[in-house]
Amino acid sequence: MRSRFSPAALRTFELFFRPWQRRRIAATLVSGLPRALPAEVPLVLAAQHVSWWDAFTLREVHRILRPGAPIYSLMAERELRRFPLFALIGAFGMDPARPASVLHAVRWLAARVRERPDATVIFFPQGRIWPSHRRPLGFRRGIEVFARRLGPCAVLPVALHHEPLNAPAPTVVVSAGAPVMADGEIDHRAIESAVEAESDRILDFLSRHGEDAPRRWPGPFERLESPSVPIQSPAVR
Repeated sequence: MRSRFSPAALRTFELFFRPWQRRRIAATLVSGLPRALPAEVPLVLAAQHVSWWDAFTLREVHRILRPGAPIYSLMAERELRRFPLFALIGAFGMDPARPASVLHAVRWLAARVRERPDATVIFFPQGRIWPSHRRPLGFRRGIEVFARRLGPCAVLPVALHHEPLNAPAPTVVVSAGAPVMADGEIDHRAIESAVEAESDRILDFLSRHGEDAPRRWPGPFERLESPSVPIQSPAVR
């Protein structure tokens, strides 16, 4: 099933979806985003897959970096058939077990990018959901296939994590690494390593600050503190 992306459909969907989401997600904290990206190349958000919410979490990144651009998200064909509405908001399907399906999806996405070179593409190289602390993450080589077809593109490694803090709903944490400029070639192992490093940064930050993490969060364009920076413990009264 192919995406029939419609900006109007996305706006209408989010008008109803976001209030529902806010009752289930306490907060979404984003850090490490680049302040500048080449405007006329596609942006690939390459993230590990930790939950059902991930594509909607990366929509928040898209909203900050390229709010006016179309957004496409790769899904397993069987999942897209369960949620056909997602095709209207940018999801497109692929069956990784069938080479013909992979080739068709790659060609289809390349055509959409030629139409809108500023498009954003969401890609989960693991191909299935795993916990954020899994090592190695297990990225597959599919991102290399897509990079060859897309041509020049900016690949942004993104780590995701869900953490129950002091609210019934979890806080979603996002940390991006430095963008990688790819011109037809990219090493999936390098992207995996970058996402692992950001995931470790998240886990270290949370282990240092616990329920104070949202208050200490640096902001979407700032980096999380280095693990070598000591925590300033609050004074005991």
